[in-house]
Amino acid sequence: MRELSRRDFLLGVTGTGLVVVLGACAPTQQPAQPSQPAGGLAQEQVIRIPLTEPPTLDPGLATDTVSLDVISQLFEGLVGFDDSGKVFGIHAERWEVSSDGLTYTFYLRQGPKWSNGRPVTAQDYEWAWKRNIDPKTASDYATTLFPIKNAQAIHEGKADPQTLGVRARDDRTLEVTLEAPAAYFLRLASTWTMFPLPREAIEKYGDKWTEAGNIITNGPFKMTSWKHQQEIVLERNEDYWGKKPTLRQVVYRIFPEGAEEQVLAAYENDELDVARGIPPAQVDRVLNDPKLKQQVKVFDQSGTMFIVVNNRRPHLKDPRVRQALGMTLERQTIIDKVLKTVATPAYSLQPPGIMGRNPDIWPKEDVNRAKQLMADAGYPNGQGFPEITFTYNTSAAWKALGEYLQQRWQQTLGIKVKLQEMEWAVFLKWRRSPEATQTFDVYRGGWLSDYEDPNNWYNVLWDSAEDPGMFNSGWKNDEYDRIVRQARAELNEQRRQELYSQAEKILAQEYPNIPVYHYATRHLVKPWVSNWTVSRILGFAPLRDVQILAR
Repeated sequence: MRELSRRDFLLGVTGTGLVVVLGACAPTQQPAQPSQPAGGLAQEQVIRIPLTEPPTLDPGLATDTVSLDVISQLFEGLVGFDDSGKVFGIHAERWEVSSDGLTYTFYLRQGPKWSNGRPVTAQDYEWAWKRNIDPKTASDYATTLFPIKNAQAIHEGKADPQTLGVRARDDRTLEVTLEAPAAYFLRLASTWTMFPLPREAIEKYGDKWTEAGNIITNGPFKMTSWKHQQEIVLERNEDYWGKKPTLRQVVYRIFPEGAEEQVLAAYENDELDVARGIPPAQVDRVLNDPKLKQQVKVFDQSGTMFIVVNNRRPHLKDPRVRQALGMTLERQTIIDKVLKTVATPAYSLQPPGIMGRNPDIWPKEDVNRAKQLMADAGYPNGQGFPEITFTYNTSAAWKALGEYLQQRWQQTLGIKVKLQEMEWAVFLKWRRSPEATQTFDVYRGGWLSDYEDPNNWYNVLWDSAEDPGMFNSGWKNDEYDRIVRQARAELNEQRRQELYSQAEKILAQEYPNIPVYHYATRHLVKPWVSNWTVSRILGFAPLRDVQILAR
């Protein structure tokens, strides 16, 4: 999640037997101090941002972009990547990788502290990783740690969490041992599941450790208030080791699911400084409004919106049926007229920038061919094909998509579609439940790169071993699994490319899920908000650089 260029990054191994120092001269990326605007800064540096209620603020448990948007302001880890794919150190001042690619040694900088004043240490990383891999923690992103020695065995209950291949040699030296070379390990080290955690808070407060008053954080902001279903308030961390934010306070105003119209109204009433997304019904008005259209900003994202198909269902097992469903979709119409969003049509499940991706070999839009495929599968004009249900989380946009699918699949293939709506938190749990496994047909899916590397798509999403904990589509192809598992450990870039290209061909033929579009995001931003940007990976807005200008 998800999103985290993360393309074909390989470990810096020379093959000479020498340890390669990848980051000895890689200080934390500290953006240059923005120049003072001509009109100056506002005296009150407060920004008001809409949000839905985060399911959790625990980095070890978070799986959704709502939670991670806040977590990314409160916590940080060893390294980061910029949008060009360049690695930089955060807590890690430098790091070394052994010539066999199995051992990483991170040297932590002096300065980073927890919000209670205690220094961040290598022991905080060791404890956090062992806690997150423990099956008792039930972290959905525990698989992030699987490249580390013994991690998978621990998660499956076959080994003690204390045997995980990570140890603090001292307060500022963290040594990590892998099961096998992993070309993408630094990418994983940049993600939230590998952030350090405050052991004292978690052991004292248990599940309540993320409540305001209990939580201990290490990022540029700290949380001072969380009124559930109402608002979250962050304050600038005056003891932050790096470049401190200009903002003094961040107020996340919490809205119910599906309240896009309410958010827009609040924005137009100057009750919010940003509105993330525009309701489909309001896009034309906003884009034709002389004032509002000047406040629209568009940001590309590394991700794909797709429709998850239950490959276990008898009527959806045949790839010809799945291809037919996808080939009838008018993707540009969905983008421009149904959702009125900003995006590009998707034919491959993988977004641009992911090694192996080849949309040219995937089925394209072709209604006549789709009808023929349905007939070949035994369902001419939809005869004998049962009514299917499209499930989605509460949103005016997804409801509009569902209504389009109802009309389109009935009109082109003779397939009837029923709609089922769920609140976000319920939807997240439902899609992996035993009931859903046996009964769902299709549901609204999507993925934003956690890190821009093929492992985060071909392995994390479509490997059958990962599927139950991810989108639970039930698709399994032994040859595909073999190829992507080989590619995961391959350090030769050309060979890795070849393997993922083979995997792409299998996906294009099997068509386990239906690609619809590649994400972009459209925000409304008030003229007095400066330096509002959104990362291509996961779409977070780094608030450390945001400023409020004098009006």
